[in-house]
Amino acid sequence: MNKNFFARLFSIIVIVISFAGSSQAASKWGKGKLQLDDYVVEKFIEYLRGNASRTPHKFAVSIDGWGYNYYYCASGAACDGGDEQILQECSRYSNDVECLLFARGRTIKWKNGINPGKGKISKMSGKWSDTEIKAKLTELGFYKNNSVSSNTTTTPKITKKIEKKEKQIEQSSDVVSQIKELKKLFDEGVLSKEEFEKAKKKLLN
Repeated sequence: MNKNFFARLFSIIVIVISFAGSSQAASKWGKGKLQLDDYVVEKFIEYLRGNASRTPHKFAVSIDGWGYNYYYCASGAACDGGDEQILQECSRYSNDVECLLFARGRTIKWKNGINPGKGKISKMSGKWSDTEIKAKLTELGFYKNNSVSSNTTTTPKITKKIEKKEKQIEQSSDVVSQIKELKKLFDEGVLSKEEFEKAKKKLLN
């Protein structure tokens, strides 16, 4: 076998290993539906804030949204790696529930169909208030589920329809009782037939 064969074989092996490694790395990032527990959200806010000597590096969460783990970087230092360790620790803290990476720095990388995992829309700020951070998480579909906000927008319409229907029933009930009163007055001779019919028509209209 010549040198060219071994050179090509070596190249193929390197490519396969690189591909396997990149696939494995990609699988560490979360994807799909995820709802964060209140306590995990509080810890995520803590992570986002950091302080003067440390900056957010990576935040991992369990796939059920109840567990978490995060790492900081020393301010100004170039941090990378540690993925396996953060995920293993997160899983251990979460009673062996699988964990995946949720954020890198202050960018939420978890893709759920709403969050693209990049750009301004996925970017968080440690300067935001708790309310602003929670609102952003809700907007991206990770907190209090979007169905909750969706219900909030439709509820007034439903309530209004119910109230309208109740009012119609109430009015209908009043009309019936008033017609009965008119009929009683007609039977007693207090109202003429013409007066009775005129009053009844007015109530029905």
